[in-house]
Amino acid sequence: MTNNSAKVIGNLLSERSKFILIGLTGRTGSGCTTAASILEQAEPNYPALSDVKLEGKDYFQGLDCHRYNNIKHFATKNHHKFFSIKVSDLISAYFFAMPDIALIEFISDCADVDVKAELNKLVTSNNFIQTRIKSSKYQSITKKLLNHKSEERLNEEELSEFILYLTMVRKFTDFFKRQLNEIEAKLYLKAYQAAGNSIRRTGSIQAGFESQHFNADSIYHLPETVNKVVKLIRKLQHRENKPCYVVIDAIRNPYEAKFFKDRYSAFYLVSINAPNLDRKKYLQNVHKYSVDQFDDLEKKESGEAEGSYADLISQNVKRCIEISDIHIFNPRKEAGNHNVLKAQLAWYVSLMQHPGLITPTALERVMQIAYTAKMNSGCISRQVGAVITDSDYSIKAVGWNDVPKGQVPCNLRSLEALKSSFDPVEYSHYERNNEKFRNAANLQLITFLPIHNETGRPLSYCFKSIKNGIDDNKNQVHTRSLHAEENAFLQITKYGGMGVQGGKLFTTASPCELCSKKAYQLGISEVVFIDPYPGIAIDHILSIGSNPPKLTQFRGAVGKGYHHLYEPLMPYKDELSYLAN
Repeated sequence: MTNNSAKVIGNLLSERSKFILIGLTGRTGSGCTTAASILEQAEPNYPALSDVKLEGKDYFQGLDCHRYNNIKHFATKNHHKFFSIKVSDLISAYFFAMPDIALIEFISDCADVDVKAELNKLVTSNNFIQTRIKSSKYQSITKKLLNHKSEERLNEEELSEFILYLTMVRKFTDFFKRQLNEIEAKLYLKAYQAAGNSIRRTGSIQAGFESQHFNADSIYHLPETVNKVVKLIRKLQHRENKPCYVVIDAIRNPYEAKFFKDRYSAFYLVSINAPNLDRKKYLQNVHKYSVDQFDDLEKKESGEAEGSYADLISQNVKRCIEISDIHIFNPRKEAGNHNVLKAQLAWYVSLMQHPGLITPTALERVMQIAYTAKMNSGCISRQVGAVITDSDYSIKAVGWNDVPKGQVPCNLRSLEALKSSFDPVEYSHYERNNEKFRNAANLQLITFLPIHNETGRPLSYCFKSIKNGIDDNKNQVHTRSLHAEENAFLQITKYGGMGVQGGKLFTTASPCELCSKKAYQLGISEVVFIDPYPGIAIDHILSIGSNPPKLTQFRGAVGKGYHHLYEPLMPYKDELSYLAN
């Protein structure tokens, strides 16, 4: 092997490490900003294995100790500073483009009481005026960033000033945050959340946006702006022949996450997850959240916002976590101690740079099977997968949410066939004979039929939704499907097998109250889940009694991320041989 050939192999292996784009997501208080700050550090500061502890115990166990030692050495040798793009900073750029009167009107609408006098005083203060004067020399940059209809690009002078521009915007955001929160507690959060919703609905920040016409092109207006920043940073780094690592803090709308997933193979959506009680304690002690304010925040971030097109334009952190490529656990147990978080960031950034450097953990291996199993679900509302293992992670059963065997899944039935077919195998006696149900289903058919005729999409329907619409309630009993966990438990009963007492339950969601009771009764010792919104199952069922199962929020790579991170580009033996020559 010649030196030139070795160089070619080296370039091939380093291609993945030239550009990395991370989108952080997670509920407020989970630690997205802390994670971004760690990635921004110029010098590596990864903790030694002995310093990575959780509640006084070693965080890594078994072979994971060897995995982390290998990762730490690689991460230290190959560390590169990330550029952090804060979505809140870019929302500030939208605020820059607003006249003072419009700015005051918009933020006033976000407040609980009349704050126009205080806001007027703020925008006419010397500090605020000085900030706006400083920003005025960057008006051209702001205009070009926010104008997506024009192909006009930054000139050379503007490009050379761009990093300073981002620094200035961040300083303004910090200043504006302090001032708004002095006017009214949490006003900054409410104003910036509303601003994000306004941009997604109308393409700009404007008062009364909820009643404005919904512009479908505006859904991606904010990520388009973020993407412009990514491209500019990438261009600047390329000029200096340096790797370009960018972290977005934070993505809280699933369609914005999809925007980047569709455009960059080097994009990873990373959820930062903290235990609910620790996160609540942090927000109450540090940011002075009341119980009502915390509950309101939970509702907004879980995709329960109301209004037209709310599911498209509002935050939905729950869904963002569900579709994340990597899940990182942030204990938030000790103020200032971020060793567990740092160690996991080192782990996954190293794998982004060099796929296949280590093998997956046991948690990842099993959850990946559950994640793959959920694709079998015929449910048109939500797909969930579950796996049951023994105490050593040996798989005993796999399940997904779906109708009982012998029935036709919901995604293979249609409103058209329901109207004309009276097949007792596909459609129940109730569906074929209940007049109220058939009338409601026919109304849905009339609504959706043009879509079918124009696009060819099948007109599948959800029995539970139609039935609950008739009854005006949210009864979960009417679902046709077995839950994934329930299905996995029944597979063992149906086909025979060893008992599962002392075993583990993996689920891509989190068990409901009914499945939690079944897991408890069967003697499951640990429940590993992804979805951090488990209702009252944890507080009411899984945390009481004399033998409660251990609850573990999943940490690791899953789905596409699992394959991208753990599949080596070539056999490692060959890689070392090429590089040695």
